[in-house]
Amino acid sequence: MKNYKSLAQTIYIRKSHRKFSRTPAEILEKDIDLIKAFDIQPLDGSIRVKVKILRKEEVINKRSDYCIAFYSEEKPHYLENIGFIGQQLDLELQSKGLGTCWWGMKKPKKEYKREDGLNCIITMTAGMPYNEQIRSYPDGFIRKAAKEIIIGESNSLTEAARIAPSAINLQPWLIENTGNKYNFYLRHPKSLLEKMIKDIRPIDMGIAIAHLFIQAKAEGSNASFIYEGKNIPQGKYTGSIIISPA
Repeated sequence: MKNYKSLAQTIYIRKSHRKFSRTPAEILEKDIDLIKAFDIQPLDGSIRVKVKILRKEEVINKRSDYCIAFYSEEKPHYLENIGFIGQQLDLELQSKGLGTCWWGMKKPKKEYKREDGLNCIITMTAGMPYNEQIRSYPDGFIRKAAKEIIIGESNSLTEAARIAPSAINLQPWLIENTGNKYNFYLRHPKSLLEKMIKDIRPIDMGIAIAHLFIQAKAEGSNASFIYEGKNIPQGKYTGSIIISPA
């Protein structure tokens, strides 16, 4: 059973690692076994996905001894689904003292870009971190203020989402707190840079949704994802998390 309390605690100390120590073979195999045993909780269980470990010779990867590749069929919400799945794994590995980093622009070598008929969507480097494994909260997080991204009241759930990682730290989400329902909106891109990473931004949304979901579960609530909402002037509706007593 997934330990949501441990994952939620990791939200407040995790950091992206871009430099890794050489991973001894016995540790590498242990890491890979941990990834293989990972219990995937998807946003949308109808979307077929696969998580695969690639050695550095199988991907253009000068950072770590291996990376994690996320494959998916391309159906509605598949990018958000990958972000949701991947961030759970990110927190699971970091809770064990490992280092990770989403690697949005790096894909496997040609022969590994497809797996079981699925396309590789994004990769994540992983391994033994070279430097400090954690950071302090709140000073260690450079993020937008809650009033910039939260519509309604801020609380522990929105705070967990607020400090989620995102490509180039752009935080493309708006979160509306209506009580027991949290609506997520993808802000309209304003800069050329945001337009250039248009396929990464929905993955970032899935990451933020994962943080709120995990925090809710850690606090003992039930949390479920639905698609029942409309666009707002500031952004496109992505989906909602419904909170209910356990």
